[in-house]
Amino acid sequence: MRKITLMLMTFLASGEGFTHLSPWRQLAIAPLSQHRPLSRIAATSEGYAEEESDESSEDEVDGNDILQDTRFRTEFSAFAQASLVGIMAGYSVGAFKLSIDALRRFTYDSTLLEHGPQLLLLPLIPAAGGIAVGLLSLFGAFPPGLRGTVVSVDKQAASDVSEPSQRRLDFLRKTIAAVCTLGTGCSLGPEGPSVEIGMAMGTNIIRFPSGMDKNARRDRSRLLLACGAAAGVSAGFNAPIAGVFFALEIVQGAFRAGLGKQETVATASPGNMSAILISSVLSALTAKNVLGDHAVFELSAYTLPTPFSELPLYLMLGAVSGIVAFVFSEAAKISKSLFDGQMGPTTLRQFARNLPNSIKPMIGGLFCGIVGLSFPQILFFGYETLNGLLANSSLPLSVTLSLIAVKIITSAVSAGSGLVGGTFAPSLFLGGMVGASFHNIMEWFFQIAKIPEILTAAGTPIFQLADVPAYAMVGSASVLAALFRAPLTASLLLFELTRDYDVILPLMASAGVGSLVSDVVEQKFQQQPRDEDSVSWGDLSDKADEKELSNN
Repeated sequence: MRKITLMLMTFLASGEGFTHLSPWRQLAIAPLSQHRPLSRIAATSEGYAEEESDESSEDEVDGNDILQDTRFRTEFSAFAQASLVGIMAGYSVGAFKLSIDALRRFTYDSTLLEHGPQLLLLPLIPAAGGIAVGLLSLFGAFPPGLRGTVVSVDKQAASDVSEPSQRRLDFLRKTIAAVCTLGTGCSLGPEGPSVEIGMAMGTNIIRFPSGMDKNARRDRSRLLLACGAAAGVSAGFNAPIAGVFFALEIVQGAFRAGLGKQETVATASPGNMSAILISSVLSALTAKNVLGDHAVFELSAYTLPTPFSELPLYLMLGAVSGIVAFVFSEAAKISKSLFDGQMGPTTLRQFARNLPNSIKPMIGGLFCGIVGLSFPQILFFGYETLNGLLANSSLPLSVTLSLIAVKIITSAVSAGSGLVGGTFAPSLFLGGMVGASFHNIMEWFFQIAKIPEILTAAGTPIFQLADVPAYAMVGSASVLAALFRAPLTASLLLFELTRDYDVILPLMASAGVGSLVSDVVEQKFQQQPRDEDSVSWGDLSDKADEKELSNN
């Protein structure tokens, strides 16, 4: 009787004393115990309770081991796939850039151009690139950019099907179209296609372990997309740190932009961060093995004698850069609307709607070629043009301002006409010219106001205007940050490109102000939310993004 009473008291006190009951009775009583661990009843005079408790502990330990082993295998699989994405992206981006360079040498360094009438032949080279892009578009629409890729991969994860082979062929067509666009000098950049190449490598190797649920498949797909995007930036700029922050700032923004806002984005978890890091590093090392170790920006010598005293000027430059980024974005949208027949006089709208889409890239290329006769600096020849401009610290203000206006127009027309390329390079070029113009204006103002460029106190300089390259770098980062809403990515990118730590502090301050001003101006003047605006994602010529998002 005492034994029965003791067992009953233990049951009532802990709710766990039913471990000796039959399995069906245990299952019936289990809700009362709130599924707590099996009891270790040491107070009983019989040994079976202690033995069952020991067995339960062993089962619990075995279950934890199995869980940890499964988690390790899952994380190791993601880590291995991320490493493969980085290596594949590095080689692919390297081949992509070598192809652009080879086509540029073939078109612009040929003997035909040297001995023929340049006034006639030069405009025809970008036009020929546009013709090639138009012919490639006859086989179907090009794959979407960043946002559209996220949507399609989410759908793929939900249905647990592999990527169709036709999509891989479409991606190859788009890459060839980008080579034709940039190799003939049209006014766009290679870094956008490099990011898409990296993301394509991620989508190509997505493999889901058996038994993985829908949410886990979606998270794995997004992780590999982020790894691919980081690898693309890392290989394109030789900037692995900026690649990681690109994945965190811009790619995660694409995950949130209209893609199930109630869902959480887990890309920044510690395990995922490790995968993104290794993918970015391996991509940079692989691309360096293909392209060699090179600095994208090669600036002339400059000094930053009084960065703290100049900080107000850098903040002003950031505000100007934000406005320039907004103007560039608006110009691109206007150009796209004109080519789509959605804006302009009735006659122009009807003409644009009746014009075949395969002809429009040729118009954009021909426009770039004609403008390039007077302003060859706006044509894409890598970053040699920008390096040459920045090496000349005595560029007249009229030249820098003219290049800003012409670059905005030609890049907008190129993108709106359907040519394939990115906006990283144009934004860096615009920022460099904005910074140089701002420096020249400040220098002119000091002369007019009769303010010495060097102010001293007790023989120590307290204010001295920095050189043109410093302001050009700060402007490049600020326009890039304002256009993509990514101040950290822009700041670290310019730091890695220039490999100069002295400029990082004014650069970060100006990039932050530029991004803020661009947001404020866009909220005031734009009717369309920025998250739904393809221009803000760099997908200026992509119509597929809107289709994907509207069908989501």
